[in-house]
Amino acid sequence: MNIGENIRKCRREKDIKAEVVFEKIGVSQSTYSKIENNRCKIDIEVLVNIANALQVDVSVLLGIEKNDINTANQDVVLKSLEEKIELLKEQNLLLKKEIKLIKKSAKKSA
Repeated sequence: MNIGENIRKCRREKDIKAEVVFEKIGVSQSTYSKIENNRCKIDIEVLVNIANALQVDVSVLLGIEKNDINTANQDVVLKSLEEKIELLKEQNLLLKKEIKLIKKSAKKSA
């Protein structure tokens, strides 16, 4: 499904007339018709206005599934955690070396 079809589907599911949407977003009926029929490129600002008029997230109109977003977020979180684990491993090695030095120093002074 493309953006125009997603907009139309969402509008119909919410039982909102096209006239209500194009008046809310400030475009002509013909422009709005072109948007829903994918006969023009849609500006991001207009897309956000349509999403607001339909009271949905822009991701719905873009056809992005929540699972896609969750997967992307999980990938970002996983990468961040992996980086933190590596950093902790490095810090652990440094602390072990520092402990060895302290023990060595303590033996010399005893």
